[in-house]
Amino acid sequence: MSYCSVDDVVHEFHPTLRVNMERDYGDDYEDNIARHIEKAEAFVNASLARAYSVPLSKPSSIVISAECKIAAYFAGIAYSEKDEILQDKYEIAKEILNNLVEAENSALVEEDNDAVQSDTHGVFYGSGSQVFTTDELAKW
Repeated sequence: MSYCSVDDVVHEFHPTLRVNMERDYGDDYEDNIARHIEKAEAFVNASLARAYSVPLSKPSSIVISAECKIAAYFAGIAYSEKDEILQDKYEIAKEILNNLVEAENSALVEEDNDAVQSDTHGVFYGSGSQVFTTDELAKW
């Protein structure tokens, strides 16, 4: 079972790209996207396995978003062979996953949404100094 759906990935596409892919792939459109989701999930799990037990039973929205962006990147470059179209989504997703691993904050990949403590109201703050270094902040 994937962390994201075909619809989730399709929302990452520019509308023109989506229309062109639907037209060109026809009945194979959703199957094609699903194959890229499988590849993206393998990438996500490989990245997170450095710090977490995978696959996650209930991934956070951050993990789902990263997988969607990676799947959109894979599908977009396979279709257009112009990876610069979705390169930013791919780079952002990789950075998200790397930061999750470096932060080692289990709340970011919580497997049980009921485990969030009520006094935090779902808000988590703070980070390890290794995540937001001066070099990392300079990229923004």
